[in-house]
Amino acid sequence: MTDSPLPHAVAEATATDAEAAAAAAEPAPTPWYVDAVIYEVHVKAFFDSNNDGVGDFAGLLQKLDYLQDLGVTAIWLLPFYPSPLRDDGYDISDYRDIHPSYGTMRDFRAFVREAHRRGLRVITELVINHTSDQHRWFKRARAAKPSSAFRDFYVWSDTDQKYLDTRVIFVDAEKSNWSWDPEAHAYFWHRFYSHQPDLNYDNPRVLKAILSVMKYWFDMGVDGLRLDAIPYLVERDGTTSENLPETHRIVRRIRAHLDAHYPDRMLLAEANQWPEDVRPYFGDGDECHMAYHFPLMPRIYMALAQEDRHPITDIMRQTPDLPPGCQWAIFLRNHDELTLEMVTDRERDYLWSYYAGDARARLNLGIRRRLAPLLENDRRKIELLNSLLFSMPGTPIIYYGDEIGMGDNIFLGDRDGVRTPMQWGPDRNAGFSRTDPQQLFLPPITDPLYGFEAVNVEAQNRSPASLLNWMKRLIAVRRAHPAFARGRMTFLYPGNRKVLAHVREDGDDTVLCIANLSRASQPVELDLSAYRGRVPVELLGRSVFPPTGDLPYFITLPGHGFYWFLLTDEASAPSWHEPHPAPPPDLTTLVLPQGWASLFPVAAEPHRWFEGRVLPSYIAERRWFAGQGGGIAKATLTPLAEFPSGSDSGLWAEVATQSKSDSQPQRYSLPLCIRWEDGVEGSATLSASQMLASARRGARPGLLLDAMGSDGFVREAVHAIR
Repeated sequence: MTDSPLPHAVAEATATDAEAAAAAAEPAPTPWYVDAVIYEVHVKAFFDSNNDGVGDFAGLLQKLDYLQDLGVTAIWLLPFYPSPLRDDGYDISDYRDIHPSYGTMRDFRAFVREAHRRGLRVITELVINHTSDQHRWFKRARAAKPSSAFRDFYVWSDTDQKYLDTRVIFVDAEKSNWSWDPEAHAYFWHRFYSHQPDLNYDNPRVLKAILSVMKYWFDMGVDGLRLDAIPYLVERDGTTSENLPETHRIVRRIRAHLDAHYPDRMLLAEANQWPEDVRPYFGDGDECHMAYHFPLMPRIYMALAQEDRHPITDIMRQTPDLPPGCQWAIFLRNHDELTLEMVTDRERDYLWSYYAGDARARLNLGIRRRLAPLLENDRRKIELLNSLLFSMPGTPIIYYGDEIGMGDNIFLGDRDGVRTPMQWGPDRNAGFSRTDPQQLFLPPITDPLYGFEAVNVEAQNRSPASLLNWMKRLIAVRRAHPAFARGRMTFLYPGNRKVLAHVREDGDDTVLCIANLSRASQPVELDLSAYRGRVPVELLGRSVFPPTGDLPYFITLPGHGFYWFLLTDEASAPSWHEPHPAPPPDLTTLVLPQGWASLFPVAAEPHRWFEGRVLPSYIAERRWFAGQGGGIAKATLTPLAEFPSGSDSGLWAEVATQSKSDSQPQRYSLPLCIRWEDGVEGSATLSASQMLASARRGARPGLLLDAMGSDGFVREAVHAIR
C-alpha cells in the first residue's frame, strides 16, 4: 500500500507558508545601486584596441582590471549607438545597434559578460525624449501624410507659436524650440538641438516602441538605464512643458514594465530641476529608482569659494526624503558643462566669476571645465571635494580621468574639451592609441601642467602618494562602511561656519565627517554629547583620537583638510574641555512656491519645519518671551489675516508655545512678512534678530522676517490707527 500524497502536500504547503512568513519578516535586501560607486566613461575616449583613433568595447574590456582595482562597482556608458555624432551620440539614429567605430554587438556582449564576472554592473543611456533627424522613425515621419500614424511619432505644428511658455535650454545655439522642415512643410518640436526632434508621447505607439528598446538592452544584460532629459517628454500650452502629470504617467508605465520583467534592474532619472521638482520622479517608489541631485553640485563649489558651509547645509535641508529603495545620484563633474541652471542669477554670476574668469570656459548656463582645472590643480581642494562627494547621501559618480586629475582643453568646440582621450601613460597618444596623432577622435591634453606626460595612470600607479592611489583608499573606506551609502545624515552646527560637520549613521556604523572649507587652518568645537563615550578612529590613517563626552569636542583642521571618524563604543568621557555656549543655527530655507499658502495646511513640509525648528529657536531668544529658561516643548502657528507691508507680503499670526516646565500654553501675536529679493537688493540692512528663516519661490530667494522690523508694516499700522 502506498502512502497518500496528501500529508506530504500539506506539510509542503505549511513549510512554504512558514518560509514566506519568515521572508516577509526579514528586511528587504539593499538594492545594488544604493551601495554602488559609479564610474562614468565614454567608450570612444577610454582605450583604442584596434588603433583607428577611436576607443571601442574591446579596449574597454581590456581595461576592466583598472576599474576593478580602482574599486568602482558600476560602469555608466555614454551613448554608443549609431549616430551622426552631432551631439556626441545623444542624437541616436538606431536604438538597436552599436556605432561601428566602437565595435560590434558581439564586442558589447563580451564586455557585459566580463564586467559581470568581475562583479561590475553596467548602466547605459536610454535617450527617450528625442532622436536624431537621421533616425528612420523621423525620416518616415517627415515623408508621411499629416496626422498619419507615422507622422505622429514626433511633435509637429503649422505654426511656431505653440508652447511659448517653454524655455530654450541651449540658449547659445538655439533661438526657438521649433524648426521648419521643408520636406514635411511643417515645424517640428525640439527641446535641445534642431537636429534632435522630440518624440510624441501622446501617441501610444511611441511608448510601445521605447519599451521594446528597453527590453532589447535588458535582454543583453544591461543592469540600469539612464533616462535622459526625462522632464520634457510631454508638451502642453500654458505650461513650461516640464514635469507635467502626463510625463509622470509615462514614467510609471516604464517602471511597471521593468518591475514585471526585470526586477533587479534600475532606472536613473536625468532631471535637472530643484529638489522638490525631482522628488516626484521617484513617485511612491513606482517611478525611477535613482535621480541626480543637480542643485547640490554647484553649491559644493559655492561653499568652497565662499568658505562657508551654508550653501551645502541649506540645499540639503531643502532636499525631501525618498521612498524606500530609492537613492540620489551625486557627482562633482560629468561629460556636460558644470550646469548652473539650479542656482539664482546672482549665484550664477558669482560662480562664473570665480571658476570661469575666462569667458571661453562658459557654455550655455554652465562651465565646461574638468574637476582639476576648476580647482586650480590644488590637491587639497581635489581631495576635499571628493571627501564631500563620498560622504553626502547618495551614490557617487566619478567621471573618467578625474581620479588622476586630468585637465581639459577649452579651445575645443562645445563640450569636447572635457571628453579627450584617457591618459594611460607618457607614450604616444597618452597610451590611448598607437595610431597617428592626427587620426585621433580628439587630441589628448599636452600642456605642461595637465599633459599626458605629466598626468597619467602609469606614473600614478607607481607613486603611493599619487591622487590615483589616494582615490583607491577613499573608495575602499566608503565601501567598508554602509553608513555612507545607507545611513541617515545629521548636520552639526558649530559656531565656525567655515567647517562643515555631519554624522552618517546606519545601525552600529556611525561616521563623523568634518571638512574645512577654508584655505587656512580652522578650529572647531562640536557638540558630540549624543555620542558620549565613543572613541573617534580616523578612517584613512586609523589614528585613535580621545573619546567624546558631554563637553564640546575640540578639533583643529588644516586648510582644506577633512576627517572621517568612526565613532566606536570603547572609552570614557574626557575631562579637559571647557563648556562652550551653543552657536546660533543657520537660517532654514522654506520652499514657498505659492507664498503664504505654501506654509499651510499643517501637513505641508514647510509648516513642519517652521513649527518644529524655526519658531522654537526664534521665540526662545526674544526678550518678550515669558518662559525664559524653561525651554519650548512645542510651538504652533495659526494664521489670522494677510496684510500689505509695503513691497513685502505680510501675515498676522498667533503663536502658542508650550513650555517644558509649564502645562499652560502662552499665546503671542506675531506679525510676519516675506521680503523677496529683486536685482541686487539683499539683506545687508537687516538685523539678524529680525530674521526667522530664508525662503525660496523657484529661483527667487527671500527672507521671512518679524514684520515689526519692516518699515512698510510700521507705516501701514500707523495709517490703520489714524
